[in-house]
Amino acid sequence: MKKILLALCIISMPLMAQSADEKEVLKSIGKSKQVERSVNLAPKPIKSKKIGREITSAPSIMINKRSSILEWKGGLKFINNDHNGNLKIKGGNIYLQKDNKITGNIVINMMSMTNIDLPDSKKDYLIGHLRSEDFFNVDRYPTASLEISSSKILEKKSNGKYNMQISGDLTVKSTTKPIVFTALVDLDSDIKSATGTMEFNRTDFDVQYRSEMHLDDAKSFWNKMNTTKEAVKDKVIQDKIEVMFSIISMPGVLDR
Repeated sequence: MKKILLALCIISMPLMAQSADEKEVLKSIGKSKQVERSVNLAPKPIKSKKIGREITSAPSIMINKRSSILEWKGGLKFINNDHNGNLKIKGGNIYLQKDNKITGNIVINMMSMTNIDLPDSKKDYLIGHLRSEDFFNVDRYPTASLEISSSKILEKKSNGKYNMQISGDLTVKSTTKPIVFTALVDLDSDIKSATGTMEFNRTDFDVQYRSEMHLDDAKSFWNKMNTTKEAVKDKVIQDKIEVMFSIISMPGVLDR
């Protein structure tokens, strides 16, 4: 009888150990599931769109690239000989912030530059020169951009449109400079719009060909011929460039 009891004890010992191990395993699985449940209950982060230095989750107004118009204007400094043409928008969005304020970004296709005032026989020469390294070097810098960082309502018109001051950063030829301009903005219609004129100094963006800033520079290209200032005045190109814009949106507003 003692031998039988001893044998049963020997057999039961590994079974008891196995049972204890199984309990530990089950306990570990239970803890893992509790941890997993607690992790899954945490809220998922909301992704936001970054605009300039700020992060926004504001509703988005999509720009209608086909209907929007950008018209540039530039010319000689001392005689009345201006030229103008068009540029196309490559992409961008406007974000509607609180109190009808806006931020956003607009990318301009510099390769799309055209002329609209010269006869066909002269258009290609002018545009080819403007696209070259003397001016905007579009092969190396195919896009320019406007990053709108803030806006301020100056006046609400009787027709419901807003006269707004727009502040942001203009990038041309990989050089970025601050810029401020005004626009007449319609935010209440199903199709939003903004019209106005933006001016900038081309020399701020290293576009210096025949610039008035070099008029008194003895080492400039026209003074290499030892000519006088009066003799070269009709060749000086003004530094100011105007861009008249009419930005049209797609219908409606996309909620973020």
